[in-house]
Parts: sequence; C-alpha cells; structure tokens
Amino acid sequence: MKQFFRISVAVVSTMIAGSALAEGDVEAGGMLADKYCVRCHDISVDGAFKTYPPSFASIAVFRDSDQIRSRILFPQLHTPMPQMGFLLDPENIDDLTAYIVSLEKKPE
Repeated sequence: MKQFFRISVAVVSTMIAGSALAEGDVEAGGMLADKYCVRCHDISVDGAFKTYPPSFASIAVFRDSDQIRSRILFPQLHTPMPQMGFLLDPENIDDLTAYIVSLEKKPE
C-alpha cells in the first residue's frame, strides 16, 4: 500500500510540475540523458532512427512532450527500461523531456 501511495504522489506531482513548467532545461536534460540513458538509447542529435530501443531523435519526431514524459515515468510493459520517476525528481523529468523534444528536426 505504501508503494502505491508513493507512486501516486510521484505521478500527481510530476503531472502538476509538467503542466506548470511547460519547458525544462535542455542542457541539464542532456546531462541526465548522458548519465542515465546512453547505455541503451542513442541520445545524439543525429541518432539513427530505430525502434528498439528508440533513439532520442526518433522519439522527438514521433511523440509529443506529454507522451515522452509519460513514457519516462511509465515505460511500456515488458521492456527493461526502469521507471525513471523513482530515480528522477519532477524537475529532472521536465529537463530530460525538454532535451528529447529539442532533438526534433524541423523541416527547412
């Protein structure tokens, strides 16, 4: 029951923080990606488009910021990705989301 309560509090506080802080710090998000995500994901600006695990550049193209934030908090079942909501605070999740969104290639 305590774990359920902790998860619920993390979800609600992240949703509130996410809507209150529409943007995070891209540079801080890049450092978080380098620390936590690079072992599995290609986090570079021109990362190859692949589906498993997806590169951050491909995530930026195919997901909006709310979907990205949700996938960071609650990865799909049967994937080895940890629930980052247990490792990162809401501000860090906003920063990581901002970094991923920043990688979207805009048409010229």
